[in-house]
Amino acid sequence: MNLGPIDKVAKSRSVLPTLILVGVGVLALALAALFWLGGEMEKPQVVIKGDSSCLGLSRQISLAASDARSGLRSVEVALVQEGKKAQLLARTYSRAGYLSGGGPKKIEENLEVTPKALGLKDGAVELVVTVTDFSWWNWLRGNVTIHTSALVVDTKPPTVSVTDSPQYIKGGGAGVVVYRVSEPVGRHGVLINDVFYPGFPLPKRGEGIYGACLGLPHDIVALEKALVIATDKAGNEAKVPFIMNLHVRKIPSDKIIISDGFLSAKLPEFASHYPELAGTPVEQFIKVNNDIRKANFEKIQEVCAKFTPERFWDGRFGRMEGSPKAGYADHRTYLYNGEKIDEQVHLGVDIASVQQARVGAANRGLVVFAEYLGIYGNTVILDHGQGIFSLYSHLSQIEVPVGAMVEKDTAVGLTGTTGMAGGDHLHFSILVNGIFVDPREWWDEEWLKLHMLSVL
Repeated sequence: MNLGPIDKVAKSRSVLPTLILVGVGVLALALAALFWLGGEMEKPQVVIKGDSSCLGLSRQISLAASDARSGLRSVEVALVQEGKKAQLLARTYSRAGYLSGGGPKKIEENLEVTPKALGLKDGAVELVVTVTDFSWWNWLRGNVTIHTSALVVDTKPPTVSVTDSPQYIKGGGAGVVVYRVSEPVGRHGVLINDVFYPGFPLPKRGEGIYGACLGLPHDIVALEKALVIATDKAGNEAKVPFIMNLHVRKIPSDKIIISDGFLSAKLPEFASHYPELAGTPVEQFIKVNNDIRKANFEKIQEVCAKFTPERFWDGRFGRMEGSPKAGYADHRTYLYNGEKIDEQVHLGVDIASVQQARVGAANRGLVVFAEYLGIYGNTVILDHGQGIFSLYSHLSQIEVPVGAMVEKDTAVGLTGTTGMAGGDHLHFSILVNGIFVDPREWWDEEWLKLHMLSVL
């Protein structure tokens, strides 16, 4: 049936509302999609990394800003003091696209801050981080995050005064330096040449009083540096020199004969722990006496790097009964078939009694190591607090677990021949902050009272 002109007009009028509704729906969907893409209301995130509460002469501030939805539009970092603004960073970013995304999703910045160069003075200051994103929210201005932190500018180093220090000290000897610091500090202690001895609080001597136990290497020949160092929370460092008189140690020498019988008896033990050993028996011995000795030394340093600030020990350190077989700091030359094959230094005292003799703890301490250790064999290390450690090696049996607190003379093991030992004995060492020192001082009650306990 053919429609007349009036019918056609009527039909077009009936379709028009539908088309309008469809158009409005499509437009609404498009606007909703665009709003979803660009009109989000999630604010950017700001994270200040580390402790930047104090600003010294120079300090690094690390921050991260992120916006997962529309991306970052701008980042500004400033320090504000008494109404004056010192800008540290001002950065804007281009929009990558309306559909593909806005600015970067995350940025990280490390800002070097020098307060004096920025015209800031010591005192309170506010760190202000302002971040905007590419959202269409807030009348196209985007979401804004303002992160503020209260800081303190402190460019003055702490005041340090030395109250006690050894008048005389020898290579392989020990002592205590006591010092007062005018304000709370972070890293502090004593620097002797290139060795740093961390400090610890001495609350019985008063607030702000610290001590550091020294142990000089056996072969030290000069005191090129002797400084107390203290760094405050703002990173300002104070260095105060002090004077000690050094007595250079005379190094005794000894010769050790390496026989085929010794090699055949000891090398299988090392091979079971170090299957990479190869070469002739002499070559294997040299590798053990050098490479494995070095690795063992590094392990001991690692163990002694973490000490308890509290002092566990008190009074003279105990000595196992028996005859001394080798002394501290003996320079050993190793001979095979009359020819020199190696040389090392013996950093302890060897004591022999009966086979598998009981070994008691030299003083009260915490067991921080109890296992096989290469040339030392079965070994126990005790932390006596304040940087003092004792070491017991060549044990046939270990009697204490790591983590146990043992009293003086508690059995830590039995003597033996494990490691680089030719006969049943105890190798005993004292370490101060990882430095092997002469145990004979620690067996001397008068020396301990005069040089350690009276000061601590």
